[in-house]
Amino acid sequence: MPMFPENLRYHKFSPYLKNKFGCRVYKISLDAGLGCPNRDGTLSTRGCIFCDTSGGSGRKPGSRPESISRQISSGMQGLRKKYKADKFIAYFQTFTNTYGPLEKLKKLYQEAVLHPDVIGLSIATRPDCLSKDILDVIESYSENYFTWVELGVQSVHKKSLEYMNRGHGLPETKDALLSLKNRRINVCAHFILGLPGETFEDMAETARIISELGIQAAKLHMLYVARNSQLEKEYRKGKVSLLTKKQYVQAAVHFLEHLSLDVVIQRLVSEAHTDLLVAPEWLKNKSEVIREIEKELKDKDTWQGKKYEALLNKKKV
Repeated sequence: MPMFPENLRYHKFSPYLKNKFGCRVYKISLDAGLGCPNRDGTLSTRGCIFCDTSGGSGRKPGSRPESISRQISSGMQGLRKKYKADKFIAYFQTFTNTYGPLEKLKKLYQEAVLHPDVIGLSIATRPDCLSKDILDVIESYSENYFTWVELGVQSVHKKSLEYMNRGHGLPETKDALLSLKNRRINVCAHFILGLPGETFEDMAETARIISELGIQAAKLHMLYVARNSQLEKEYRKGKVSLLTKKQYVQAAVHFLEHLSLDVVIQRLVSEAHTDLLVAPEWLKNKSEVIREIEKELKDKDTWQGKKYEALLNKKKV
């Protein structure tokens, strides 16, 4: 078994950051008040099926977010108090954070890194919203900051992407990853486990394909039902079946086995605002789910990358 930090069986993000910077580093989630082409009519007005009207921020409809500098300040205060954090990554999380006028985006990113304790910049976006100009802007921060693009991959399967109303397919994801590959930008791919109709092998195929395209980190999400989402309507009609906690633990372990062991795991399970979460109820205890995933890895005597590496070795023979 490879040597992972803290005697774990996967490449966990927090010890990776501690080793890299020598201190506690945490992300500050930011809402820049930006939009999304999948909501403003460019691609669709419905958005992705899982996305609520606030983009997961919990912001009330019609309200505007505070300034980025105020969000940074309050975020630092909370993370220092709760986790004794020392340094921070400014994380543009809500909706599509490369979607807007270039000059506006530049000002937002610049405001986020003004504080001396911000050592990184992370920008969440879609595969179809990464022009050369915006990549040039993001890459310009890499000389002085730990710079990331967080890419909503979710799945590589056409049927799943259409079900989610993503408005893009695997070709756009491949193009985005290839555009990022030779730049000084780290990539964190987001994946959803438990999409209707996807088997464990379907999820494993997503892990293998994206590993081959080259990413530095991954976030795993359980398909959950958020209030005021299209998925909520489907769920209340009895048209959506969600994974049980046991099924999700098994799916996550299977996914990890087929993911490259070099990929850092930034998240093992979804987080949702408690006032936005409709189902499943078990998702409210994230720590318990993580413990059960770690236990499952140990009980099965398996680890991140085990089956992916075995497949690579088989191809070499």
